[in-house]
Amino acid sequence: MEVNIRIAGAAGQGIQTAAGLLGKALTRSNLFAYAYTDAESRIRGGLNFTHIRCSREPLAGVTNRIDILVALSKEALSAFEELMTEKSLVVAPQSWPHPHRVPAAIGKLAEQAGSEAVSGTVSIATAWKILGQAPGILETLIREHFASKKNVLAQNLKALNLVFDSSQQIPGAAYFHLPPASSTGTGRMWISGHEAVSLGAVAGGVTFVTGYPMSPATSILINMAQWHRQLEVIVEQAEDEIAAINMVAGASYAGARAMTATSGGGFSLMVEGLSLLGMIEYPAVIVLAQRPGPATGLPTRTAQGDLNFVRHAGHGSFPRVIIAPGNISECFDMTALAFDIAEQYQVPVFVMTDQLLQDSQTTMAPFAVGHLPKRRHIMSPEALTSLTGYRRYARTESGVSPLAAPGDSRHVVVVDSDEHDEAGHITESARIADEMAQKRLQKGKTLMEASWKNRLVGPVDGRPLVVGWGSSLETLKEAVSRLNAEGLKVAHFHLSWLWPVQEQMIRQPVQAASRLIVVDHSVDGGLGAYLREVALRAPDAVISRRDGRPFSVDELYGKLRAEVIE
Repeated sequence: MEVNIRIAGAAGQGIQTAAGLLGKALTRSNLFAYAYTDAESRIRGGLNFTHIRCSREPLAGVTNRIDILVALSKEALSAFEELMTEKSLVVAPQSWPHPHRVPAAIGKLAEQAGSEAVSGTVSIATAWKILGQAPGILETLIREHFASKKNVLAQNLKALNLVFDSSQQIPGAAYFHLPPASSTGTGRMWISGHEAVSLGAVAGGVTFVTGYPMSPATSILINMAQWHRQLEVIVEQAEDEIAAINMVAGASYAGARAMTATSGGGFSLMVEGLSLLGMIEYPAVIVLAQRPGPATGLPTRTAQGDLNFVRHAGHGSFPRVIIAPGNISECFDMTALAFDIAEQYQVPVFVMTDQLLQDSQTTMAPFAVGHLPKRRHIMSPEALTSLTGYRRYARTESGVSPLAAPGDSRHVVVVDSDEHDEAGHITESARIADEMAQKRLQKGKTLMEASWKNRLVGPVDGRPLVVGWGSSLETLKEAVSRLNAEGLKVAHFHLSWLWPVQEQMIRQPVQAASRLIVVDHSVDGGLGAYLREVALRAPDAVISRRDGRPFSVDELYGKLRAEVIE
């Protein structure tokens, strides 16, 4: 049994607070929830919503069907008619007529509780009652959330009690009852993608974070700023993105594990600094949270249009790594691993997310950390002291030189943005310039050998193959699973390590497919161009969106089915 709740209204009406309380309440009730947000780029007004999937089993794909609509504005009441079924229920003020509106006096109860501002609590309490849940867990969460505001807390508690004290039954509610809540606690957490990225950075040993605010990456910077004292992490808001990437280079030179987070427009400004990192060969983690462009585009919406930009950004040639989490769990793991990869190979590592992944929330068990590397790849002061000399760019078989931090020994650590010799000193020597270029190329080959094997679901031979990357993972998995359940045998290939890649690892499944279908949230089919280059095969079909809205399971299921049957 799955119930889909959409809380919709204007910006400033507390949609996020209401959805967060509901998500946490479901999580503490031994249930699972997944929520994604659709928001306009404005502080007040407009039409925004958070859509919550509730179930006894984990769910993480995007769906549009609405079982319970919590409408906080008149516009929200009428905007989603086509997504509702005959059994759908609407929670809305009694003065707004709707054939599916439940007989709950939202406005009147809020007034009795003491303020129109608690209409949101009345609404989600009503939704909670429709789900067949007792008020206890929701009451605890309200007490926690409003603990510092006694009057507001009292009003919200009164609002909750008024809803549950009412003996009035809600027609049709029994259809949406979920299992009775447990009060014992589950140990699971309710967490967002940006929180998972931030915690992954902490698990990866980050010690310096900088950036300039830009949606949807800003939330990462806010998290790190809020936690910096407990974690002893330096967090600096730079004056712009150019300063931010150069601060990362400087901090990395000093021995810090450094990170910045931005979106496409901000990364455009970082490109010169990216090349500096390539030339001086220093580690950096760059979280690129994608949104539609060009320019400001749709700043609060989602896209996957920056893959090839990131692959080719910068002047000159230098190695880099591009990885892309597919869900919130991977946001944690991959961000943590990015720090190890960056330092081991002394390269910039991109963690590519997007608005959907950043702002989604889900129920999940605490992150496992035992498998994460805890090593540093920087020379210890003791090891440095035993050296008679230190060459920052010493040539090695792998192309990776020993990494030292200045001040750890008597040796001087010299770097230069000009071409340099093995000691780091500027040079115009043709021979040395060629050797250094060869060194950087060799490092790229070493990285390629270390690349992960991407996720292949199901055998490919003779079957259509659906290829996706990044945040489409869970939605695609669910859509492909439906097709396979119907007997339409389809394989799913998901790319999480995008660059550099061992081409054969991608080429083999792509070329073995009877039909190649690419799902990519970009205007010009960036993933298709990538596959043409890497796998030497053009897609037979490309399914894309250009409007900044995420794919839904139903949409992908329908479009894939049409492509497979064709």
